[in-house]
Amino acid sequence: MSAHRRRRWGAALLGATVLASLLGGGSAHAVAGAQPVPDGTYRFNVKISFGAELACSGALINENWVVTAKSCFTTGSTAVVSGPPSQPSTVLVGRTDLTGTTGQQRGVASLTPHPDRDLVLARLSTPVTDVGPVTLAGTAPAAAETLTATGYGRTSTEWVPDRLHQGSFTVDNVAATMVGLSGASSGATLCRGDAGAPVFRENAGVATLVAVVASSWQKGCLGEVETRDGATATRVDDLAAWIGEATADVQIFGVQADRRLTYSVIDSATGDLRANRTSAATLGFAPKAMATLNENTILITDTGGTMYRVDVTGFDPLTFTATNIATGFSPYDRLTYDGYGSLYYINGNTNELYRRTVTKARPTSGADLNRTTLVSSGFAQKTITSPGAGRIMGTLADGRLLSYRIYGNGANAWTVGELAKTGWAAPTHLLSPGGGVYYARTSAGRLDRYRDANPFNDSGSDIAAFPNDPVSTSGWDQVLLSARPWTGLVSVFGAKPDGRLSYTAFDPVTGEKRVTTVSAQTLGFAPKAMATLNSDTLLVTNNGNLYRVDITGTDPLTFTRTAERIGGGWTHDRLVYDGFGSLFGQAGGVLHRYTVTKAKPASASADITGNTIVIDSGFGVPSLAAIGQGRLLATTSGGILAAYTIPATGPWSRVDPASSGWGGVTSLFSPGGGHYYRRDANGVVTGWLDASPYNGSGTDLTAYVPAGSESTGWDSLLSALPYDSWPDSTRRW
Repeated sequence: MSAHRRRRWGAALLGATVLASLLGGGSAHAVAGAQPVPDGTYRFNVKISFGAELACSGALINENWVVTAKSCFTTGSTAVVSGPPSQPSTVLVGRTDLTGTTGQQRGVASLTPHPDRDLVLARLSTPVTDVGPVTLAGTAPAAAETLTATGYGRTSTEWVPDRLHQGSFTVDNVAATMVGLSGASSGATLCRGDAGAPVFRENAGVATLVAVVASSWQKGCLGEVETRDGATATRVDDLAAWIGEATADVQIFGVQADRRLTYSVIDSATGDLRANRTSAATLGFAPKAMATLNENTILITDTGGTMYRVDVTGFDPLTFTATNIATGFSPYDRLTYDGYGSLYYINGNTNELYRRTVTKARPTSGADLNRTTLVSSGFAQKTITSPGAGRIMGTLADGRLLSYRIYGNGANAWTVGELAKTGWAAPTHLLSPGGGVYYARTSAGRLDRYRDANPFNDSGSDIAAFPNDPVSTSGWDQVLLSARPWTGLVSVFGAKPDGRLSYTAFDPVTGEKRVTTVSAQTLGFAPKAMATLNSDTLLVTNNGNLYRVDITGTDPLTFTRTAERIGGGWTHDRLVYDGFGSLFGQAGGVLHRYTVTKAKPASASADITGNTIVIDSGFGVPSLAAIGQGRLLATTSGGILAAYTIPATGPWSRVDPASSGWGGVTSLFSPGGGHYYRRDANGVVTGWLDASPYNGSGTDLTAYVPAGSESTGWDSLLSALPYDSWPDSTRRW
């Protein structure tokens, strides 16, 4: 086994000098080499790749999380910080033999380092549901106890082994956070590549995780001349509370009547409260409304109309700083943030709903909360929250629960759905991180939980309540509460002339790319047009044939496509889908409209119906995108940016947000929400933001992120996943 860099070693992994305090005089001696494990054994083991040159080991502890050593995600002396890894990282799960085809690969979406130990939790890009995780040990390791370690590192004879190896180790000594180990079986040693490897005990065939490998003298490892023996591992047996808190997916911030900040963590699947803390410090001002932007950034207004940015600097204990960043918020008493760049707030005097665009993850002034839009009047909700991009929910005094879709500004720029006619008069606060997860707090301090099977269908018939299993029956006495949104991503599929597909996911606020990958397999043909229906379904054409492509993984990108075409006569130059059931196709100078009746159409004639010619001539646009329900955006050969409204019945209309400057656009795509992205002939994608995408004006259209050289190399055929398509597996952190 080994803890190795594939081409350069550095000092980040298994350095000997950190061992002296634990090893002391050697007891049992390790012997160079290790035993391969039988196929299918210890499938909770993972192989971690950080960037192009660093490989480590780790363990799957639940379907979304892996535990390993911090050194697996850093080079040199750079510290590991919370958030996405500093280099692209992947995890191979459930494969014993690395030359085989079993197992699954996942990207690493974010890291949560332990504050005091060489330990980090890595959140996977998508869950692993067919590999059983290892459970945490409930008791500490004991001196002379025999434990097993498994890893993908170097052995005494192999630089890069092709399978998982194991060894037995004796516990030499136990400290508060570490354990000293030495080999107990022939071939038991720890080498480069074993950093983060699980150290566990077995009882009746059940493994429980005691520690993860931290360092080793590497005696007997291939290429090493060290004669000293032993290793250290970081204890995890006493970290159940920390791991439970770090892996729970709902964060709620609050303010108490005495102006102290609160922090709570909930597991959305079970409703279990994993942490509940209150700061010692107070805000220093009288709070009025609040909205959470991300895991450590909160916006809170005071009664005088000043907006403060509250930066959480620590969670245990809860500490923070507050900075004055804007004024003019005096009449606004309800705030919420959708995670996609839109901050909504209601004027308590006039019941007017406003929207501002957040252009930085951590705003420093009012300029970072600009592009103010008055949506409409008549918003008298008691409490509001945002369940997703461009959406808010609210409760009314008469007990109704309403869901709103915000398109822009004006009377026709939003729609409302009634989720419940009665029963929602009691909640004083309504909270949602997204994904159909809702929480309601009552004046008695009870926090109830709900699950909406489809939060985008404007129906409450599929909302499940858990009245006998609330988060808490009492104790929620905050005057303000706000949930951290499960920030979504802009997901874009691309197609290359050779038939390979690409996938890119980036943050709509910062433009930071989270995933960029290209499939190894091909479609088997050169694609002509492509539309994204939902997170795992594409429609692609070739020579008049329409195929359905099912995405089976995004990191790496894998897919299947229908062996036979699902339709013929699809000679369209472009296809776009609006997320609301309408598929638009441009064939020559004609615009067609179809209705998609299934999430995964099996037959175009049965599941993609109602071929209607919307525009019968002159629609030879070089690029086309859907920006919302019945809404299209196109560029012309003369550089005009044109916006089309195509109602379910009645005539279509066109306005031109820009009369020039949009020439040379080879591809145009939009997930909705006023986010537009254009690709030029050099493969550069530039982002644009329309504060009110349905008002027909270009005065509020500005260049945004991503832009310039950082976003080069994009495919010529691109299609964005609509924000309104559900389900969307990319919604989380």
